[in-house]
Amino acid sequence: MNADPVAVQAALRAFFAQLVAGGVAHVAVSPGSRSTPLTIAADRTDGLDLSIHLDERAGAFFALALARTTRRPVALVCTSGTAAANYLPAVVEAFHSGVPLLVVTADRPPELQGRGAPQTIDQQNLYGTHVRRFVEAAVAGSEPPAAAAALAVSLLGSAVGPATGPVHLNWPLREPLEPPDTDPAPVDLLAVPGPATWPRPPPLPDTPRGLLVAGPMGLDEAGITAVADLAVRTGWPVVADPASGLRCGPHVETAPVVACGEHLFPTPWADRHVPDVVVQLGAMPTSRAYRLWMERNRPTTVITVDHLGRHPDAALAVTDRIDHEPGAWAVTVEAPVHDSTDWTSAWTGAEEAATGAVADFAAAAPFDEPSVVAAIDALTGPLNLVVANSMPIRDLDAFLPASTRPLRVLANRGANGIDGQASTALGVAVGSPDPTVLLTGDLALLHDLSGLTAASRLGADLTVVVVDNDGGGIFSFLPIADSPTVDHHRLFHTPHGLDLAHVAPLCGASYTVATDRSTLDTALASTFGQPGLHIVHVPVDAATNVGLHREAAAVVEALLQEVGP
Repeated sequence: MNADPVAVQAALRAFFAQLVAGGVAHVAVSPGSRSTPLTIAADRTDGLDLSIHLDERAGAFFALALARTTRRPVALVCTSGTAAANYLPAVVEAFHSGVPLLVVTADRPPELQGRGAPQTIDQQNLYGTHVRRFVEAAVAGSEPPAAAAALAVSLLGSAVGPATGPVHLNWPLREPLEPPDTDPAPVDLLAVPGPATWPRPPPLPDTPRGLLVAGPMGLDEAGITAVADLAVRTGWPVVADPASGLRCGPHVETAPVVACGEHLFPTPWADRHVPDVVVQLGAMPTSRAYRLWMERNRPTTVITVDHLGRHPDAALAVTDRIDHEPGAWAVTVEAPVHDSTDWTSAWTGAEEAATGAVADFAAAAPFDEPSVVAAIDALTGPLNLVVANSMPIRDLDAFLPASTRPLRVLANRGANGIDGQASTALGVAVGSPDPTVLLTGDLALLHDLSGLTAASRLGADLTVVVVDNDGGGIFSFLPIADSPTVDHHRLFHTPHGLDLAHVAPLCGASYTVATDRSTLDTALASTFGQPGLHIVHVPVDAATNVGLHREAAAVVEALLQEVGP
């Protein structure tokens, strides 16, 4: 049984044209034989840009970051078999972060399934519950082009709202896979789904003693402004995770933003300032101290606001769950108007004292991760800061102050893995006109070397600051690190013993090693915003960083003993 190449291309061209009408502008392609008709159709569709990726896992994280940065859904195309399986880590992250991806996997037709055909696996529901929707398409070309256009509209509707996220289309294709020489006739396109609408949320309790806790989320500028305005109206401080979008920006001039939560929450001061209401927006904050504070104090009312169904509740303290996009919720929720109160002043006063103490401590401390955060924060002008998971995001949470500077922090905090960090940064760099810096650890960088090698081919301008402690520094915070009966360094720190200087020529990057704040400042000044790929290598010591985190927390606790009630 053979395919009709004209009918196949007519259907696929209609599908991609309808995606363009729905806002898709980019397709990330990993080449393969079975996906040939899909790749050719995408390439011949007006309004679509294509990027080519040798590694499906890296390509998927690039697409995820591009979708997040441009706020437009991005399509992925790959061949059958394990190529499709390699999309899984990014699909999981997109699902938990609410990023719209259209994952299109080519497949063998039904007559070749279960017969030992090469590159053939069961691709139905391949990503399990980590997609908003799965569709097994009819064999390409067996239905009219209008059906393919309708399929595109339906999939876009699932990807862009109200719970945004990835969708999976598995498309069987028969040979011959080569396209015809002539273009098919265009089809009439269908209406595009409108934006998601939300019901009016229940009102907030009328109390001056409230606290907004902003976890990682994908707020746009309007959403950031709405949450900041809500904090101003209510007088409720907003504890801002670095990836919340609220820690830095013009709104900090007027809104009561708290950046030092990781240092405030462990203190007796915070235990004396338990709010009547906590409203937690988006995903779970990075701060472990926040979770422990919730477990100790259990505020009377804890409300989570999230449109992705997460409603994180690690402390088992949540009393109310509101399914609503946080930015839209902040615009429409009926809230008490208290303006600035003694409660507000108490939190902002503690924040100001803690921020000053942490900055003074970091400036006098040995050169290590806190100095790296300070050096990046000192860069001027708009900046996309992509932060890897494990220690870098925790270093940022502990040592990045609130400010009015135009700093956008992006992190894969949906599933919190170290997968695809370099590819994520490349997607941000390609999708944004502003300079991009990746702050990563050595293991996360090594985990995505194949992605980093694509920088030149993708035309990305990126500065990579790699904090290198020769292994997994975050595990040095575990109690087992001090065990006399466990070889912690070998089993958990996972030293790799590699010289990261060799990464630069492999990737066509410039390379600088920074061993103190002065050389780091010089390296950043010469690479930040400059064309090409640049690696700034910062060797550090994991044990030193553990000590600095603990000492900074102790400094804040001692200081707050002198602050009023």
